[in-house]
Amino acid sequence: MEAELLVHLGEIDHRKLYLERAHSSMFAFCTRELGFSEDAACNRILVARAARKMPAVIDAVRNRRVHLAGMRLLVPHLTEPNYMDLLDKAEGRTKEEIAEIVAALAPRPAPPTFVRKLPERPVPLSLPSVAPRGSSTPQRPVTPVAEDVFKLQLAISREFRDEIREAQDLMRHRVPDGDLVTIFRAALKVFVADVKKERFAIGRKRRNVPTAKLTVSRHVPDAVRRAVYERDGGRCTFIDDRGKRCDEKGRLELDHVEGFARTHRHDVESLRLLCRAHNQHAADLLYGRAFLDAARREARPP
Repeated sequence: MEAELLVHLGEIDHRKLYLERAHSSMFAFCTRELGFSEDAACNRILVARAARKMPAVIDAVRNRRVHLAGMRLLVPHLTEPNYMDLLDKAEGRTKEEIAEIVAALAPRPAPPTFVRKLPERPVPLSLPSVAPRGSSTPQRPVTPVAEDVFKLQLAISREFRDEIREAQDLMRHRVPDGDLVTIFRAALKVFVADVKKERFAIGRKRRNVPTAKLTVSRHVPDAVRRAVYERDGGRCTFIDDRGKRCDEKGRLELDHVEGFARTHRHDVESLRLLCRAHNQHAADLLYGRAFLDAARREARPP
C-alpha cells in the first residue's frame, strides 16, 4: 500500500493536481487534505519525487527491501550512477544502520564540545522538524506552549543582535525594560503596513476607483488594487469543485480573470486575488500550459 501511495503522490505532484483541490502546494495538500503530519508529508513527498526519476526506489519500498524511514535518509544522496548500489547496501537494514551508510557517504563535521548547565527540572525530548532539501515545506520556528502562548526560536547574526540592542536603546522612553515582544510587535506593525501600502495601496490616500478603459499598461491603479484586496479579504480566491476555498494568504498576486492580454482593462470586477500557484494554474488553463511553458523558457535568462 505504501508503494502505491507514493506512486499516486508522485503523479499528483508532477501534474500539480493539488491546485484543483484548493491547495497552493503539495505539502498543504498532504497535511490538510490527506491528514498527514508535517514529518510524514515531508518524507513521502521527498521519496515520491525521487521515485519518478528512479523507479527502483518504488520497487525497493514495494518489495520491503528498504522501509520508508530509511528511504527518506537515502533519497537526498541518490544519483543516477549510485542509486542501485546504495539501495542494495540498504536492503534489510535498520534506520540506524542506513544512517551510518549515509554518514560514510556524506560525512558532516563533528559537533562542537561544550559544557552547559542542565535545566532544574526534566523536560520532554522532542525531535526537530527539519524540511528536506529541495522541499517546499515551510520552516516553523514558532511552536505553541500554551493556549495563547507561543515560543519563537531562531538564530541571528551579530549585526541583527546589534540592531535589536539599538532598537531597545531608542525605545527606552516607551519600553524601559527593553521587552523584545513589545519592540518586535511595534516593528512588525510598521513593516506590515508598509508592505500592504506598497503591494495593495492599503493606507494610501483614498481616491475614487477609476472608470475602466482600454490600456496597454500593466500597472493596476492604487484604488483598484486596494478595492480588490479588501473585497477578497487578503486571501486567495480559488475555489475547487467541492466549494472549498484556498487557505493561502502569502505570495498573493492580482489576476485578470479573462486575461489582461485579452481584455487590456483594469477594474475591480475583472480582477481577483490568487496565490502564485493558483495564478499560474489559471494562466495554464486560459492560455494553455504548453504555450506558457515555451514563453517561460524564452523569458528565462541564460
